[in-house]
Amino acid sequence: MKGEKNFSYIILALSVLFLIGSLTILPFKEITITSPAGYAIFMSILCVIVSCVIVFGKKFETDIDDSKHVFDSTIVAFILMLILYVAAIMFLHYTIATLLFIFAAVFYLRRDSFKQAVLISYISTFMILLVFKYIFSVIMP
Repeated sequence: MKGEKNFSYIILALSVLFLIGSLTILPFKEITITSPAGYAIFMSILCVIVSCVIVFGKKFETDIDDSKHVFDSTIVAFILMLILYVAAIMFLHYTIATLLFIFAAVFYLRRDSFKQAVLISYISTFMILLVFKYIFSVIMP
């Protein structure tokens, strides 16, 4: 399908850009599996490999044009929410911005009850903080 093919090429290009970016974190001779760049490089290489398998291993033979579905209103709205989230992190505390983003995303995408969206956002934010801040000792922005 045309839209799927275009999106696959976009993902491959982004994967290559992420790999290039991860290779510039440290000088090449200082990169080890335990260095700060090691995980980023590993994940970037994995993304490039998976993207190549998707792009070059899959046949896009159908004549159906689904390119209008690549950027439908839900995807555009979610991209805008992500941009607002990144901007909100600069002005609000990370925890508050994350809580608001997850609430907005769940409420918009699932269109469930307000109470469920609040509950899901609180639990998700708590789990993110628990895992990354307290278990892995990651310094949050």
